[in-house]
Amino acid sequence: MSANSANSVDPSVAKTKLQGLELAEHHFGPLLRPTRATQSAWTNYSINRLQTNQKYRNIVSVSRKGSEGGSEGGSEANSMEVEGDSEEDSGEDDDEYDEYSDEAWLFDSVKAYVSQIEEEMNFESGILQKCITILWNETVLDDEDPRSTDHIVRIYSPTAPVYIDVHFQYYCRSRWSEVEWFYSIGYKIQRRPSATAGNALAIKNELKMSSPPDVHTRNGWQTLCWGYYDDSDGNYGKNWRRIECGKVELHEEGAVDVHEVLFGELEKPAESDSGATLAYHRSLIRGIRMLLAAVGISYQVACTDDDEGDKGPHDLMLEGLGDKWVGRGIRNACGLRLARDAEDEQKGAQERQEELEGYGEDDDDDEGDYDDDYGF
Repeated sequence: MSANSANSVDPSVAKTKLQGLELAEHHFGPLLRPTRATQSAWTNYSINRLQTNQKYRNIVSVSRKGSEGGSEGGSEANSMEVEGDSEEDSGEDDDEYDEYSDEAWLFDSVKAYVSQIEEEMNFESGILQKCITILWNETVLDDEDPRSTDHIVRIYSPTAPVYIDVHFQYYCRSRWSEVEWFYSIGYKIQRRPSATAGNALAIKNELKMSSPPDVHTRNGWQTLCWGYYDDSDGNYGKNWRRIECGKVELHEEGAVDVHEVLFGELEKPAESDSGATLAYHRSLIRGIRMLLAAVGISYQVACTDDDEGDKGPHDLMLEGLGDKWVGRGIRNACGLRLARDAEDEQKGAQERQEELEGYGEDDDDDEGDYDDDYGF
Protein backbone atom coordinates (compact mmCIF):
# COMPACT_ATOMS: atom_id res chain seq x y z
CA MET A 1 0.00 0.00 0.00
CA SER A 2 1.30 3.46 -0.84
CA ALA A 3 1.84 5.94 1.94
CA ASN A 4 -0.74 8.38 0.58
CA SER A 5 -3.55 5.84 0.43
CA ALA A 6 -3.31 5.29 4.18
CA ASN A 7 -4.54 8.83 4.69
CA SER A 8 -7.67 8.51 2.58
CA VAL A 9 -10.89 6.57 3.00
CA ASP A 10 -10.32 2.91 2.18
CA PRO A 11 -11.92 1.99 -1.17
CA SER A 12 -13.30 -1.24 0.28
CA VAL A 13 -15.03 0.87 2.92
CA ALA A 14 -16.41 3.27 0.35
CA LYS A 15 -17.80 0.41 -1.75
CA THR A 16 -19.96 -0.93 1.07
CA LYS A 17 -21.41 2.48 2.09
CA LEU A 18 -21.60 1.09 5.60
CA GLN A 19 -20.57 2.99 8.70
CA GLY A 20 -19.97 2.33 12.38
CA LEU A 21 -20.64 -1.06 13.92
CA GLU A 22 -22.26 -2.36 10.70
CA LEU A 23 -19.00 -1.67 8.87
CA ALA A 24 -16.98 -3.53 11.51
CA GLU A 25 -19.37 -6.50 11.48
CA HIS A 26 -19.28 -6.57 7.67
CA HIS A 27 -15.50 -6.90 7.50
CA PHE A 28 -14.56 -8.57 10.78
CA GLY A 29 -17.67 -10.25 12.11
CA PRO A 30 -18.82 -12.03 14.00
CA LEU A 31 -17.67 -9.73 16.78
CA LEU A 32 -17.86 -10.90 20.39
CA ARG A 33 -20.58 -9.08 22.28
CA PRO A 34 -19.69 -5.68 20.77
CA THR A 35 -19.82 -2.77 23.19
CA ARG A 36 -21.69 0.47 22.61
CA ALA A 37 -19.57 3.16 20.99
CA THR A 38 -20.05 6.06 18.62
CA GLN A 39 -20.44 5.49 14.90
CA SER A 40 -17.22 7.38 14.18
CA ALA A 41 -15.28 5.23 16.68
CA TRP A 42 -16.32 2.00 14.96
CA THR A 43 -15.73 3.50 11.50
CA ASN A 44 -12.22 4.68 12.41
CA TYR A 45 -11.48 1.29 13.95
CA SER A 46 -12.59 -0.49 10.78
CA ILE A 47 -10.53 1.71 8.47
CA ASN A 48 -7.50 1.42 10.72
CA ARG A 49 -7.79 -2.36 10.83
CA LEU A 50 -8.39 -2.77 7.11
CA GLN A 51 -5.51 -0.55 6.08
CA THR A 52 -3.12 -2.00 8.66
CA ASN A 53 -3.90 -5.52 7.45
CA GLN A 54 -3.19 -4.40 3.89
CA LYS A 55 0.08 -2.76 4.87
CA TYR A 56 1.35 -5.51 7.17
CA ARG A 57 0.60 -9.20 7.72
CA ASN A 58 -2.47 -10.50 9.49
CA ILE A 59 -2.06 -13.90 11.13
CA VAL A 60 -4.91 -15.60 9.27
CA SER A 61 -4.28 -13.98 5.88
CA VAL A 62 -0.88 -15.64 5.44
CA SER A 63 0.00 -19.30 5.15
CA ARG A 64 3.04 -21.48 4.72
CA LYS A 65 4.32 -21.77 1.16
CA GLY A 66 3.03 -24.91 -0.48
CA SER A 67 0.18 -25.44 1.96
CA GLU A 68 -3.13 -26.55 0.48
CA GLY A 69 -5.81 -23.93 0.16
CA GLY A 70 -3.47 -20.94 0.05
CA SER A 71 -4.49 -18.04 2.25
CA GLU A 72 -6.42 -18.81 5.42
CA GLY A 73 -7.90 -15.37 5.60
CA GLY A 74 -11.39 -16.26 4.38
CA SER A 75 -13.87 -13.42 3.98
CA GLU A 76 -11.70 -10.97 5.90
CA ALA A 77 -8.75 -11.54 3.58
CA ASN A 78 -11.01 -11.06 0.57
CA SER A 79 -12.50 -7.91 2.02
CA MET A 80 -9.07 -6.37 2.15
CA GLU A 81 -8.62 -6.47 -1.62
CA VAL A 82 -8.76 -2.99 -3.10
CA GLU A 83 -9.71 -2.29 -6.69
CA GLY A 84 -6.94 -0.72 -8.72
CA ASP A 85 -4.08 -1.74 -6.41
CA SER A 86 -1.02 -3.20 -8.05
CA GLU A 87 0.33 -6.51 -6.77
CA GLU A 88 3.18 -4.64 -5.12
CA ASP A 89 0.83 -2.28 -3.26
CA SER A 90 -1.76 -4.85 -2.25
CA GLY A 91 0.75 -7.30 -0.83
CA GLU A 92 -0.62 -10.23 -2.87
CA ASP A 93 2.93 -11.48 -3.48
CA ASP A 94 3.56 -11.51 0.26
CA ASP A 95 0.72 -13.66 1.61
CA GLU A 96 2.89 -16.73 2.22
CA TYR A 97 5.94 -17.38 4.33
CA ASP A 98 8.68 -19.97 4.07
CA GLU A 99 8.31 -22.56 6.84
CA TYR A 100 12.11 -22.74 7.08
CA SER A 101 12.61 -19.00 7.44
CA ASP A 102 13.32 -17.28 10.74
CA GLU A 103 10.08 -15.30 10.49
CA ALA A 104 8.07 -18.53 10.44
CA TRP A 105 8.74 -19.05 14.17
CA LEU A 106 6.57 -16.07 15.12
CA PHE A 107 3.69 -16.90 12.77
CA ASP A 108 3.61 -20.55 13.82
CA SER A 109 3.91 -19.77 17.53
CA VAL A 110 1.19 -17.12 17.54
CA LYS A 111 -1.23 -19.35 15.66
CA ALA A 112 -0.57 -22.31 17.94
CA TYR A 113 -0.80 -20.49 21.27
CA VAL A 114 -3.73 -18.24 20.42
CA SER A 115 -5.66 -21.25 19.13
CA GLN A 116 -5.15 -22.87 22.56
CA ILE A 117 -6.87 -19.91 24.18
CA GLU A 118 -9.67 -20.11 21.62
CA GLU A 119 -10.21 -23.74 22.59
CA GLU A 120 -10.23 -22.89 26.31
CA MET A 121 -12.92 -20.27 25.72
CA ASN A 122 -14.93 -22.51 23.35
CA PHE A 123 -14.50 -19.99 20.54
CA GLU A 124 -14.64 -20.83 16.89
CA SER A 125 -11.15 -21.44 15.52
CA GLY A 126 -9.65 -18.22 14.19
CA ILE A 127 -11.96 -15.83 16.06
CA LEU A 128 -9.01 -14.42 18.03
CA GLN A 129 -6.25 -15.22 15.54
CA LYS A 130 -7.80 -12.94 12.93
CA CYS A 131 -7.50 -10.03 15.35
CA ILE A 132 -3.68 -10.16 15.29
CA THR A 133 -1.45 -8.37 12.81
CA ILE A 134 2.34 -8.49 12.89
CA LEU A 135 3.73 -4.99 12.41
CA TRP A 136 7.43 -5.69 12.97
CA ASN A 137 9.38 -8.95 13.05
CA GLU A 138 13.14 -9.24 13.32
CA THR A 139 13.84 -12.78 14.48
CA VAL A 140 17.07 -14.77 14.34
CA LEU A 141 16.90 -18.48 15.14
CA ASP A 142 19.60 -20.67 16.66
CA ASP A 143 18.57 -24.05 15.26
CA GLU A 144 14.81 -23.98 16.00
CA ASP A 145 14.74 -21.59 18.96
CA PRO A 146 15.06 -17.80 18.86
CA ARG A 147 18.49 -16.41 19.60
CA SER A 148 17.04 -12.94 19.30
CA THR A 149 13.74 -11.37 18.38
CA ASP A 150 12.35 -7.87 18.31
CA HIS A 151 8.74 -7.72 17.21
CA ILE A 152 5.54 -5.74 17.54
CA VAL A 153 2.05 -7.16 17.09
CA ARG A 154 -1.30 -5.44 17.14
CA ILE A 155 -4.34 -7.10 18.71
CA TYR A 156 -7.60 -5.58 17.49
CA SER A 157 -10.34 -6.01 20.04
CA PRO A 158 -13.16 -8.33 18.92
CA THR A 159 -15.52 -6.51 21.29
CA ALA A 160 -14.74 -2.78 21.11
CA PRO A 161 -13.25 -0.20 18.70
CA VAL A 162 -9.83 -0.31 20.38
CA TYR A 163 -6.57 -2.23 20.03
CA ILE A 164 -3.44 -3.20 21.97
CA ASP A 165 0.09 -3.04 20.60
CA VAL A 166 2.47 -5.55 22.21
CA HIS A 167 6.26 -5.43 21.94
CA PHE A 168 8.70 -8.25 22.75
CA GLN A 169 12.46 -7.76 22.78
CA TYR A 170 14.60 -10.83 23.51
CA TYR A 171 18.20 -12.04 23.30
CA CYS A 172 19.72 -15.27 24.58
CA ARG A 173 23.08 -16.67 23.49
CA SER A 174 25.27 -19.26 25.15
CA ARG A 175 29.00 -18.56 24.98
CA TRP A 176 32.03 -20.54 26.17
CA SER A 177 31.74 -19.66 29.84
CA GLU A 178 28.65 -17.49 30.14
CA VAL A 179 25.16 -16.83 28.81
CA GLU A 180 24.03 -13.47 27.48
CA TRP A 181 20.32 -13.06 28.19
CA PHE A 182 17.83 -10.23 28.43
CA TYR A 183 14.24 -9.50 27.47
CA SER A 184 11.41 -7.04 27.98
CA ILE A 185 7.68 -7.29 27.22
CA GLY A 186 5.38 -4.27 27.14
CA TYR A 187 2.02 -3.19 25.80
CA LYS A 188 0.08 -0.05 24.92
CA ILE A 189 -3.71 0.28 24.77
CA GLN A 190 -5.06 2.61 22.08
CA ARG A 191 -8.64 3.54 22.93
CA ARG A 192 -9.17 6.02 20.08
CA PRO A 193 -7.80 4.56 16.84
CA SER A 194 -7.34 6.97 13.97
CA ALA A 195 -8.70 6.20 10.50
CA THR A 196 -5.19 5.48 9.19
CA ALA A 197 -2.93 2.47 8.86
CA GLY A 198 -0.54 1.58 11.64
CA ASN A 199 3.03 2.77 11.40
CA ALA A 200 5.54 0.27 12.77
CA LEU A 201 8.51 2.64 12.60
CA ALA A 202 6.64 5.32 14.54
CA ILE A 203 5.78 2.73 17.20
CA LYS A 204 9.43 1.65 17.41
CA ASN A 205 10.41 5.25 18.00
CA GLU A 206 8.04 5.43 20.97
CA LEU A 207 10.10 2.82 22.79
CA LYS A 208 13.17 3.64 24.82
CA MET A 209 16.52 2.23 23.73
CA SER A 210 17.66 1.29 27.19
CA SER A 211 18.07 -1.54 29.70
CA PRO A 212 15.17 -4.06 29.95
CA PRO A 213 13.39 -2.37 32.89
CA ASP A 214 13.16 0.96 31.00
CA VAL A 215 12.17 -0.01 27.45
CA HIS A 216 8.40 0.44 27.98
CA THR A 217 8.34 3.46 30.28
CA ARG A 218 7.17 6.32 28.06
CA ASN A 219 4.57 7.38 25.48
CA GLY A 220 1.77 5.39 27.11
CA TRP A 221 3.61 2.03 27.12
CA GLN A 222 3.33 -0.23 30.13
CA THR A 223 5.80 -2.91 31.17
CA LEU A 224 4.52 -6.43 31.64
CA CYS A 225 7.78 -8.10 32.69
CA TRP A 226 11.51 -8.11 32.06
CA GLY A 227 14.63 -10.08 32.96
CA TYR A 228 18.38 -10.25 32.37
CA TYR A 229 21.67 -11.62 33.66
CA ASP A 230 23.67 -8.92 35.39
CA ASP A 231 27.21 -8.78 34.00
CA SER A 232 28.36 -5.77 36.02
CA ASP A 233 31.11 -5.77 38.66
CA GLY A 234 33.32 -8.14 36.72
CA ASN A 235 30.71 -10.87 36.29
CA TYR A 236 32.01 -12.33 33.05
CA GLY A 237 34.45 -14.92 31.71
CA LYS A 238 35.40 -17.96 33.80
CA ASN A 239 34.07 -16.28 36.96
CA TRP A 240 30.62 -15.68 35.47
CA ARG A 241 27.58 -16.53 37.58
CA ARG A 242 23.88 -16.53 36.74
CA ILE A 243 23.00 -13.34 38.57
CA GLU A 244 19.35 -12.98 37.61
CA CYS A 245 17.46 -9.71 37.67
CA GLY A 246 13.79 -9.52 36.73
CA LYS A 247 10.34 -8.39 37.67
CA VAL A 248 6.66 -8.60 36.72
CA GLU A 249 5.51 -4.97 36.59
CA LEU A 250 1.84 -5.80 36.04
CA HIS A 251 -0.86 -4.73 38.53
CA GLU A 252 -4.49 -5.82 38.85
CA GLU A 253 -5.81 -2.56 37.39
CA GLY A 254 -3.73 -3.19 34.26
CA ALA A 255 -4.95 -6.79 34.04
CA VAL A 256 -8.55 -5.57 34.24
CA ASP A 257 -7.89 -3.03 31.46
CA VAL A 258 -6.40 -5.73 29.22
CA HIS A 259 -9.37 -8.05 29.76
CA GLU A 260 -11.81 -5.23 29.11
CA VAL A 261 -10.15 -4.46 25.77
CA LEU A 262 -9.88 -8.08 24.64
CA PHE A 263 -13.04 -9.69 25.98
CA GLY A 264 -15.27 -6.97 27.41
CA GLU A 265 -16.06 -5.81 30.93
CA LEU A 266 -15.70 -8.28 33.77
CA GLU A 267 -17.76 -7.81 36.91
CA LYS A 268 -15.92 -8.62 40.12
CA PRO A 269 -18.01 -11.04 42.20
CA ALA A 270 -18.50 -11.04 45.95
CA GLU A 271 -15.58 -12.63 47.81
CA SER A 272 -18.02 -14.98 49.49
CA ASP A 273 -18.69 -16.66 46.13
CA SER A 274 -15.52 -18.74 45.84
CA GLY A 275 -16.41 -20.32 42.50
CA ALA A 276 -17.19 -17.03 40.79
CA THR A 277 -14.12 -15.40 42.35
CA LEU A 278 -11.82 -18.11 40.97
CA ALA A 279 -13.44 -17.77 37.53
CA TYR A 280 -12.86 -14.00 37.70
CA HIS A 281 -9.15 -14.42 38.44
CA ARG A 282 -8.80 -17.09 35.74
CA SER A 283 -10.31 -14.67 33.24
CA LEU A 284 -7.83 -11.92 34.17
CA ILE A 285 -4.93 -14.34 33.85
CA ARG A 286 -6.21 -15.53 30.48
CA GLY A 287 -6.17 -11.94 29.23
CA ILE A 288 -2.46 -11.62 30.10
CA ARG A 289 -1.76 -15.03 28.56
CA MET A 290 -3.39 -13.71 25.40
CA LEU A 291 -0.90 -10.82 25.30
CA LEU A 292 1.94 -13.31 25.64
CA ALA A 293 0.48 -15.69 23.05
CA ALA A 294 0.19 -12.82 20.58
CA VAL A 295 3.98 -12.39 20.68
CA GLY A 296 4.67 -16.12 20.46
CA ILE A 297 4.94 -17.00 24.15
CA SER A 298 3.09 -19.89 25.80
CA TYR A 299 2.86 -19.64 29.59
CA GLN A 300 0.60 -21.87 31.66
CA VAL A 301 -0.24 -20.18 34.97
CA ALA A 302 -1.58 -22.32 37.82
CA CYS A 303 -4.82 -21.00 39.33
CA THR A 304 -5.32 -23.51 42.18
CA ASP A 305 -3.00 -25.52 44.39
CA ASP A 306 -4.29 -28.64 42.65
CA ASP A 307 -3.10 -27.40 39.25
CA GLU A 308 0.28 -28.40 37.93
CA GLY A 309 2.98 -25.83 38.61
CA ASP A 310 3.53 -22.81 36.40
CA LYS A 311 5.02 -23.80 33.06
CA GLY A 312 6.93 -21.34 30.90
CA PRO A 313 7.77 -21.60 27.20
CA HIS A 314 10.07 -24.38 25.99
CA ASP A 315 11.82 -22.28 23.33
CA LEU A 316 12.33 -19.02 25.22
CA MET A 317 13.80 -18.22 28.62
CA LEU A 318 11.73 -15.85 30.73
CA GLU A 319 13.34 -16.87 34.04
CA GLY A 320 17.10 -17.17 34.41
CA LEU A 321 17.08 -19.70 37.27
CA GLY A 322 14.65 -22.36 38.48
CA ASP A 323 12.09 -20.09 40.14
CA LYS A 324 8.97 -19.52 38.01
CA TRP A 325 8.53 -15.94 39.18
CA VAL A 326 6.87 -14.78 35.95
CA GLY A 327 3.93 -17.16 36.38
CA ARG A 328 3.64 -16.33 40.07
CA GLY A 329 3.90 -12.60 39.34
CA ILE A 330 1.12 -12.74 36.74
CA ARG A 331 -1.10 -14.73 39.10
CA ASN A 332 -0.49 -12.39 42.03
CA ALA A 333 -1.04 -9.30 39.87
CA CYS A 334 -4.42 -10.74 38.86
CA GLY A 335 -5.40 -10.96 42.53
CA LEU A 336 -4.76 -14.68 43.04
CA ARG A 337 -2.23 -16.07 45.51
CA LEU A 338 -1.72 -19.78 46.10
CA ALA A 339 -0.70 -21.41 49.36
CA ARG A 340 2.64 -22.43 47.84
CA ASP A 341 3.51 -18.98 46.48
CA ALA A 342 5.15 -17.68 49.66
CA GLU A 343 7.39 -20.75 49.95
CA ASP A 344 8.31 -20.69 46.25
CA GLU A 345 9.10 -17.00 46.50
CA GLN A 346 11.40 -17.61 49.46
CA LYS A 347 13.15 -20.47 47.68
CA GLY A 348 13.65 -18.29 44.61
CA ALA A 349 15.16 -15.50 46.68
CA GLN A 350 17.51 -18.00 48.34
CA GLU A 351 18.54 -19.42 44.96
CA ARG A 352 19.38 -15.94 43.65
CA GLN A 353 21.35 -15.12 46.79
CA GLU A 354 23.35 -18.33 46.53
CA GLU A 355 24.15 -17.64 42.89
CA LEU A 356 25.20 -14.12 43.80
CA GLU A 357 27.55 -15.43 46.45
CA GLY A 358 28.96 -18.05 44.10
CA TYR A 359 27.67 -21.16 45.86
CA GLY A 360 27.42 -24.33 43.77
CA GLU A 361 29.78 -23.13 41.03
CA ASP A 362 31.35 -26.59 40.75
CA ASP A 363 28.12 -28.56 41.09
CA ASP A 364 28.09 -30.48 37.81
CA ASP A 365 24.68 -32.02 38.50
CA ASP A 366 23.00 -28.63 38.89
CA GLU A 367 24.72 -27.35 35.76
CA GLY A 368 23.45 -30.35 33.81
CA ASP A 369 19.89 -29.80 34.98
CA TYR A 370 20.06 -26.17 33.93
CA ASP A 371 21.34 -27.09 30.49
CA ASP A 372 18.51 -29.60 30.02
CA ASP A 373 15.86 -27.05 31.03
CA TYR A 374 16.89 -24.42 28.53
CA GLY A 375 18.63 -26.32 25.77
CA PHE A 376 22.10 -24.86 26.24
